[in-house]
Parts: sequence; C-alpha cells; structure tokens
Amino acid sequence: MEKTRRPSGTFDLSAIDWTLIRSFAAVVRTGNLTRAARLLRTTQPTVGRHIRKLEDLTGDVLFDRIPGGFRPTARATELYETAKTLDDAVAAFSRSLRGERPGLVGPVRLTTSQIFGSEIMPAVLCDLLHRHPQLEIELSVRDDADNLLRREADIAVRFFRPTQEDLIAVNLGQLSMGLFASRAYFARTGLPLPLTPADIKGHLVIGEEHALRAIAFGVERSVPIGKGDVRFRAASMPCQMAALRAGIGIGPVFTWIAGRDPDLIRIFPEIAVASLPMWIVAHDDLNRSPRMRAVFDHLVASLSPMAE
Repeated sequence: MEKTRRPSGTFDLSAIDWTLIRSFAAVVRTGNLTRAARLLRTTQPTVGRHIRKLEDLTGDVLFDRIPGGFRPTARATELYETAKTLDDAVAAFSRSLRGERPGLVGPVRLTTSQIFGSEIMPAVLCDLLHRHPQLEIELSVRDDADNLLRREADIAVRFFRPTQEDLIAVNLGQLSMGLFASRAYFARTGLPLPLTPADIKGHLVIGEEHALRAIAFGVERSVPIGKGDVRFRAASMPCQMAALRAGIGIGPVFTWIAGRDPDLIRIFPEIAVASLPMWIVAHDDLNRSPRMRAVFDHLVASLSPMAE
C-alpha cells in the first residue's frame, strides 16, 4: 500500500527529535549516509532511519538518491540554513553549560603531507579561521609522521592506518590516484583525445615511488609505460605537481586535487593508479579541548566528501 504523505509545511514541530535535525544537516554537508554517520559517530542505518522519519514528518522529499550518495532537493537546501543555525545555537548552549568562553581561542597544531597541506588544507581552514577570529592554526607539512603522543602535533591528516594506542582516529575512506597530463603537454606532444594505450608509448613520466606504482599498474593493463620513461624525478609531491602543470609529462595525482584543476586532463579514467586511506587522528584528550574538538570535527566534515 502506497504511503500517503501529508502536505508540506503541516507537520508538528514538537514531534521532531533533535537527532533528526543533526542527521539531516550531516547528510547535507557530506552528501553520503556513511560519511554522515562517521561525522556524528553513529551508524549508517541510524542516519538513514532519521532521514526517512524526517521526510515522513515533513511530507517532503529532502534528498534525491543518486549513485554514491544523496543530493539535497531545493526544499532541503532551504531547510538546511535553519538547521545549521539551530546546530550552532545548541553548540553554543552546550559550551555555556560547561562554563566555556564563547568562541574558540588559542592555537591548534595540525600536520599532514606536503601535497595535502599545500593543495587542500588552506581552502579547508579558511572559513573556520574567519568564523573564529581568536583561533590560531599551526600547519606542519611533511611526509614523515609527526608523533601525536609526544605532542609534536594536536591533529593529523594521514594516509595510513595509525598504530599508536591512546589516539582517536576516524577513517574517512579511500583517496584514489589517477594518471594526468596538462593541456600544455597535450598541445606540445599532439596527444589525441580520447587516448588509447598505444598513444602514450614512450611519453615522459613524472614521479618517484608513486610513479613506479603507476608503471606497475599500467603494465598489468597493457599501458606501455616503462621504467626508462620516468625522466623527471622529485621526492616532493608538490614539485611533481608543479612539473605536471608546467607540461613536462604524465604523472600520478590524487584525483580530487587534479579534478579541481581545469588545466589537467585525466588519462584512462578507468585506471586507479593507487588508493590510500585517509585518517583524521588526534590525542585522546581531544574532548577536553573545545578548540581541538571543533577543528577535528571541521576537518571530518570538510574532508569526508573527498573520500570514496
């Protein structure tokens, strides 16, 4: 029997549990039930039930179900502004109950890889810093891991599973890498579009360890890239990225980063060169520091859409 939906706008506000609004806001922010559940530290089925119940209460379809996620409808986008205001108000009320000073005050030390720190983190942190004028961010970009237990950093964005005990860690999913070249390289070499494996035989490859993984994968898929084609080597991934943009050659890049650059073209979109796990990690005293908790939650919400 088909469920009868009440007309939009006639629901009883007193019937709405606050957890439904939190789940709704999290799904709008992350676009995915799994990522929303990670953000709220609950389960995917729970978030799904909350969304269905809220849709039943409102009589509105709040999300279009699309492959890989949920897309907010116009009605959901309208409601989200109010939900976000309520979320901020409840957070402020909670801080007042705990006797905390308003706003976030003081430094938070972050660490991540060179490529992520230079290409992603500034944009992710911009809004947070402007919303909290007394918050300070110290960002360490290095490809070896700072030790959180020795307090070399407060929060880390890492691409391997943490092994130390006494850490709080959230796995956001996998970050994929693909092979890319710049439009300048296509123009210089006359590479055609679309490409076939034979088209890139003998072309110059950029990279280091990551490029070698790309080569190994390419050989398995009959892509004719050999070790002798790796003619620009750099241990720094930002340097590899600069070489790629300059048109030196073909190289492996995180698809999220390269996909935001209109001058980079993906070669063989069906080939995933590698896939790395993305973790947000902090010391277990996270919940005793409001500013660390706020930065941690902001990173989880902002970076979750990048993962698969």
